Amino acid sequence: KKSRNNDKKILWDATERNENGKAKILDVVVVGCGLPKANIGWFHLMQLLQMPNVQIRAVVEPYYLDRERCPHPPPSFVDFMGTLVDMDIPCYYHVGQLEPFRRPTLCILSGRTSENPKFFRECLGLGATHIYLEAPGAPTVSQLREMKTLADTRGVRVYMGYQTLAAKYVENAVALSRSIPNSHVFFCHNDTNQSADLHKIFFRHPEGLLRSMASYDLAILVSQYKVTANLIEKFKVNTNRLFSERKTFRNNAQGKELTDYSRVAFKITTKKGQHVSVMADRCGGLVSFAVVKNHKGEEIRRFESHDQSEVSDVRRQIKEDKEMNRQFIVQADDFLELKRRIVTGILSGKDDGRALELMNVVGIGEGIDVLILADYCTKEIDAVLKAGDGG
Repeated sequence: KKSRNNDKKILWDATERNENGKAKILDVVVVGCGLPKANIGWFHLMQLLQMPNVQIRAVVEPYYLDRERCPHPPPSFVDFMGTLVDMDIPCYYHVGQLEPFRRPTLCILSGRTSENPKFFRECLGLGATHIYLEAPGAPTVSQLREMKTLADTRGVRVYMGYQTLAAKYVENAVALSRSIPNSHVFFCHNDTNQSADLHKIFFRHPEGLLRSMASYDLAILVSQYKVTANLIEKFKVNTNRLFSERKTFRNNAQGKELTDYSRVAFKITTKKGQHVSVMADRCGGLVSFAVVKNHKGEEIRRFESHDQSEVSDVRRQIKEDKEMNRQFIVQADDFLELKRRIVTGILSGKDDGRALELMNVVGIGEGIDVLILADYCTKEIDAVLKAGDGG
């Protein structure tokens, strides 16, 4: 009951602000809510409810609300849905149950990647004017291209959920690197998983490290440095096992075997002479960082995602709420800032291509380039590590 009462207070506060406020308000529909504290759709919803310029018009959960697919949903989910219903927020199991949109509407698509193309078409059919697409957006490049074509035809703006670009440490590193001729930037993206849980992570993200965790760093390269696969002159993998490691896990229950990276590091040199490096480590810890170097390879400055005070606060929150997905705690500010920029841009009418670039928001066009780059990197890294028995 305590959890439900807390959720109700959040919703009441949000409703009061939205009804009494004089500012413009954007209608938002969340598709793919998932479970409380576990899935990104739920986390988006909780943050959106705290935004005074947003009105949640509906929530769609295609699995847990479908009695045929899930006859006995978890109590935490049932409780949360009850809270939403109490606050007159409609909840459905299928997008087709919604009435056509009559006002500008942003649809947040946060279901499984394989289901995104279907949700995308359904939301466009209802008249969505804007779509927030959780990365990587679609299982294949061709599907994402088809989605872009469909959105362009209908004049719908599509944003990709690459929240790392809204992180201060990334923005500061990019700004400094642009002021230094022939600079080299190294982005290190760490996550807080335990090595004992890697098998779960692998099967939870069968699309692979480069298309999941590392894609956020590739989005930085694409959007901020215009690095695309066709412009790469040299691709060098750090084969030291401390930096790059391949592992294979078997799911005996499913009879499936999956090989992927627990961590990987590489350097890209473009045909324009740019030098950028990336490392993604699923068990690297809480703090991510970016290092800017001069043309001699000397470190100019290091920017970290969290200072010592913030690290202590995050660790406290993780300890106090062990059920919460750690990524939500670690990157809460980045998630919120990206949504704030998108909503503000939509309401102000400043959400065209140039505006997105200034806000460091990735559109679906660049999202396609990210996916192509991820596939390129995967192929190159596989070739090197397999040849050197690096796994």
